[in-house]
Amino acid sequence: MNYLFFAGAVLLVTVGHFFRTSRWKSLISVYEETSSETLLVSMGCGYLTDMFLPFHLGDLVKAVYTGKKLKNQTAFSLATIFIDRLLDVAIVALLYGYFYFFQEKSAFSNFLIYTAGTLVLLCLLFWAMTFSKPVKKAVLWFSSVFNEKIQLWLLCFGWSGICTFWNILHKMSKPLLLGRTCCMWLCYLLSYMLFGVSIGDNNILSLFNTMFAPTSVSLFLQVLSGTQLSYFVLIYHAATCLCLFLLAFLFRHLQKSTQKREPELIIPYTNQNSRLDFLKIYFSDVRDKQEINAFLAVNKDVTILRNCSAGSNATTLLCIRNDEMLFRKYAFGADGEKLYAQVQWLQKNAENLSVTEIRHVERQEQFCCYDMPYLSNSVGFFDFVHSAPPKQVWNVLLSVLQDLEQNYSAHRTAKADSRTISEYVNAKVLGNLKKLSGSAQLTQLMTYDILVINGVSYKNLSFYLPELSSAEFWNAVFQHDDYSDIHGDLTIENIIYNSSYPKKYYLIDPNGGNLHNSPNLDYAKLLQSLHGSYEFLMHTTKVTVSENQISFRMTRSAAYDVLYQNLRTYLFQNFSRERVQSIYFHEIIHWLRLMPYKINHDSQRAALFYAGMMVVIHDIWEEFQL
Repeated sequence: MNYLFFAGAVLLVTVGHFFRTSRWKSLISVYEETSSETLLVSMGCGYLTDMFLPFHLGDLVKAVYTGKKLKNQTAFSLATIFIDRLLDVAIVALLYGYFYFFQEKSAFSNFLIYTAGTLVLLCLLFWAMTFSKPVKKAVLWFSSVFNEKIQLWLLCFGWSGICTFWNILHKMSKPLLLGRTCCMWLCYLLSYMLFGVSIGDNNILSLFNTMFAPTSVSLFLQVLSGTQLSYFVLIYHAATCLCLFLLAFLFRHLQKSTQKREPELIIPYTNQNSRLDFLKIYFSDVRDKQEINAFLAVNKDVTILRNCSAGSNATTLLCIRNDEMLFRKYAFGADGEKLYAQVQWLQKNAENLSVTEIRHVERQEQFCCYDMPYLSNSVGFFDFVHSAPPKQVWNVLLSVLQDLEQNYSAHRTAKADSRTISEYVNAKVLGNLKKLSGSAQLTQLMTYDILVINGVSYKNLSFYLPELSSAEFWNAVFQHDDYSDIHGDLTIENIIYNSSYPKKYYLIDPNGGNLHNSPNLDYAKLLQSLHGSYEFLMHTTKVTVSENQISFRMTRSAAYDVLYQNLRTYLFQNFSRERVQSIYFHEIIHWLRLMPYKINHDSQRAALFYAGMMVVIHDIWEEFQL
């Protein structure tokens, strides 16, 4: 053996492997950074495994080792290795073609296998891109054969492969990718030629077959079978692995430490069930692709812990961003515009009211999102109501009411006018009554004159329709309303208790899309919680409907009863009866506005909220003796 040429061959193939790690690193770096040391060690472990096991099983070792170092884990690592290997299939086919046409006809079988493999892969890619829906559904069907853990891994692998291939087409530099590939294979070929010279065997095809023939077994087994070439190839591979480990060692000690960017999860959920649900939605193709892409674009810089969304078209997520926990709220299209109005209201009222801090705002044509800090000492007001003494709870709510009333007075603009009231009634009352009457879930229920709700008889909606459908009736109820700058969605859920705040509370999630911007809407939202038991209905999971009977098991707390009585006393002591009546009738409108959302997004419990609305209407009619 010529040791000088052998050393040159090992050096060149090591340089080629370095270019391979650079190419592999570029596939990973779209989502997160990883060190060259990690990739070189994993590649050395992989080639070491391939010396003893066939079929490139060392790639699994590479995937596992690298996956443990990546935030996106093993499925993503293996997907990038798989795509990296696919890039080389066509090149190996071309090289076998060269051997077949210009050197030896014995290369035909391998040339045919690799060429066929290239064509099959191209056809599969074309088919997958052209007929993506049946392909995704087939992947989902195949994965569903296994338990949820394996199914999640398989779907993660499929999703990672799709994303990596898409990134090659749309995000990565093609000249750089091509340059690294050409440099890699140039080093490989020169290394193979030097290796052949070093062992006195100029038949490079034999060496190529030993390394790339699809039917070849492991090098170790070839050595045991007595093949002299395989013995030298084994030494060649062992020396190369040693060089890779030495190169990784040098990178560890010589590479300067730089500030790494925050990793981006290829699926931004940390919870396994949430990840699986997301992947099932994607592969079942039930959701628009643009919506999924927008979701990923919005949340590319965060890790999602859980979904905290309530009853709106906006999504609220508890996330981690740059090691800080926060709430991210986002919405698309027209809902995104409404969300941006929330941002404007919170920023405008930050000096006058106790409102949540806004950490980050992003507004684009397709979406809007903003971040609120997660404060560990903050408590939702519903929990606070049920954990603190009633007097303390009322004092905090009273502070909310007084602060808002001062803000209303400071921003009072005009008295209600009949035209605005008419627009409000047409949009929020008549429009929603029409949606109710056309809903498949409630049509039969609404045909009865009497509803029996948990054993108690109530008049059905038809009894109240003459007044509820009358513009004159609503104009008489709302004619004394004032217009002002209001929160617009002052439910118990949107008040947060925090003992470190001067006022002991702050407000979140305003809503500006009300048309009739009367402060009475805010008080009515509190009634929707404390009078209508909205939060308790939200926690009620099961409802039974039989003809005109609606049955459900809901427990309303004594703490809510006490707080409602305090609020009711406050309203009647501080406002005229006409204004209190207006507030209560705004509560009816809030329930009418809620119903279409429940019908569309919570159809199995639509009857539950319909029952809640009818109890509220009954109480109000009784209160004001209409």
